[in-house]
Amino acid sequence: MRRDQIEELFYGKPELQRRFTQDFPILPDVWIEYGKTPDKRVELLLTPHNDSDVARLARALRERLEIDSGIAGGPRGPVERARADRPRVLFNESVVLATLSFRELARDAMPLTDWWKRVVIPIGGVWDHESLRAFAAALGGSARPAAGDRRLAGTDPRLLQKLIRIVGCIELERQGRQIAGQTLAESTPSPDEIDAFASVFDNLHPVAADAPGVLWSISVNRQASTSVWRSRLTVKADAAARLFEAETTGIRWAVLDTGIDAKHKAFRRRDANQEIVEPDPGDHDDELSSRVLRTYNFLKIKDLLDPDSDTPVAGSAAARIDPDKLRELSGDLRTSLLRGRSIDWDLLEPFLRIPHTVEDYQPPRFDSHGTHVAGILAANWQEAPQESPLKGPLLGVCPELELFDLRVLPDDPTVKADEFTIIAALQFIRHLNAHKNLMVVHGVNLSLSVPHDVANYACGRTPVCDECERVVAAGVIVVSAAGNRGFDKLRDAVGGAAGDYRYISITDPGNAESVITVGSTHRMMPHNYGVSYFSSRGPTGDGRTKPDLVAPGERIDSCSLNGYYETMDGTSMAAPHVSGAAALLIGRHRELIGQPQRVKEILGNSATDLGREPRFQGKGLVDVLRALQSI
Repeated sequence: MRRDQIEELFYGKPELQRRFTQDFPILPDVWIEYGKTPDKRVELLLTPHNDSDVARLARALRERLEIDSGIAGGPRGPVERARADRPRVLFNESVVLATLSFRELARDAMPLTDWWKRVVIPIGGVWDHESLRAFAAALGGSARPAAGDRRLAGTDPRLLQKLIRIVGCIELERQGRQIAGQTLAESTPSPDEIDAFASVFDNLHPVAADAPGVLWSISVNRQASTSVWRSRLTVKADAAARLFEAETTGIRWAVLDTGIDAKHKAFRRRDANQEIVEPDPGDHDDELSSRVLRTYNFLKIKDLLDPDSDTPVAGSAAARIDPDKLRELSGDLRTSLLRGRSIDWDLLEPFLRIPHTVEDYQPPRFDSHGTHVAGILAANWQEAPQESPLKGPLLGVCPELELFDLRVLPDDPTVKADEFTIIAALQFIRHLNAHKNLMVVHGVNLSLSVPHDVANYACGRTPVCDECERVVAAGVIVVSAAGNRGFDKLRDAVGGAAGDYRYISITDPGNAESVITVGSTHRMMPHNYGVSYFSSRGPTGDGRTKPDLVAPGERIDSCSLNGYYETMDGTSMAAPHVSGAAALLIGRHRELIGQPQRVKEILGNSATDLGREPRFQGKGLVDVLRALQSI
């Protein structure tokens, strides 16, 4: 089914006065995804009810899936059980990730909601095909149940009709049966839709009427992508370095991206004479002598949190552990997950960490995006090729800054990134800071983009935005790219126009209120060129001004793989300029550590107005020198 067909089911015909909200805990993007691919499993994010938690929700869903797999006619009858694919249920600290078929979504996940208890359970009756079919037919036809029918006590017949229509249409599509497009906006289900709906819920495992709802909402696990130097002069980082002793020694920034090549000379430790410091022969945990202190591969987090998967060990620090001890750790991890305990990040840490030894270290193989972003933020490459356009050393905004490399975007272009992985990495950062006397990570750079669909969530309240708010509340500065959706390029030029500019195009997590959201401008002449044509523009979907700042994001030279450099464009390149400004600010004024909102305020108030629309430029161009002078 097409997206417009699903929307017509929800909201009615486009030419009629239609409503634009929906009444189900399953958000529209979920129905749309199943409408497009009804016979495939979809990765979903399940948010627990306020009175529940992720462990209880995951346990309840696994129990229903297991019971339902043995029920004749259930979603995993003999045909589906024979397939290699299986439902996958795992969780981090705030959301459950479930890979479900359409029938598993309807039969096993939806009944766990409080909405199901309020709307569906009151109809009572026997959950067999004929009873369901008779009730649905009466509800949608002329033989509508009487107003006093006990099955409708406390429920809304219109919601039931809509549920019948949506489930029925997608199930018909799954079965390969024709859907009459001209009837999609009708309120009453057709006989075929009623029959399909009844087949989905036939012999459903019941939910007790007094059972508490453990599930609040279901959304698609959205894909994430990258938001793809003279610019150091543009933000006045060079002047700030000459006038202020703004040392960032001891300040650490986490870069959540495709990975940083810690072996690149730009990130090697240097002495007072800018000579590379060779590794300490006695330190077998750090044989790279890099300012990239730790590297964590969060692309394996799903397998690590899945008790039904083998614990991935290859390439991690866990591979160096004694085999007997490793088996014990793997067993403890699996037991903890099956019992629904809170995530033990200390237990997971060696399985996530990539060792910084010459023999075991694995730099990114294909995608240099993360290395490029880290170079803008913290490069100190004195040996940059003199014959190149760089014309001298390549310096980032903070050449002394220490970095944490958290790989959340795949280095392999055939693999997709997703929201769940980013959320888990942000939770790990909170863990690192919560278990030390002093902050371990002071800031986070998110040069990535998760498209926001306004029909699904309140703007700034998506799972990844909520997690960013928690990180900021824990005292960590979070800087995010605004996204590169500011221009809608047309396939065919109309009247010579190549496309149109887009308002309300900020992507997540840039929509989060507390995040410093960064748009792009020209690397050398921002007053002339203003905001980059591709840079996402505000306001946010709920009317707030974003981005907060702009920074150079066009034709930015920075580090690449294999010890070289390259040029990239995008708000991904703009964000680390602002991360660097924030790091210099707290490096100079250490009393600002742990006060991300104060840092955001100072950077905004000291920005240079480019004379553009605030919803394009925010407060203006970040100005490192003025920010330091303002205190």
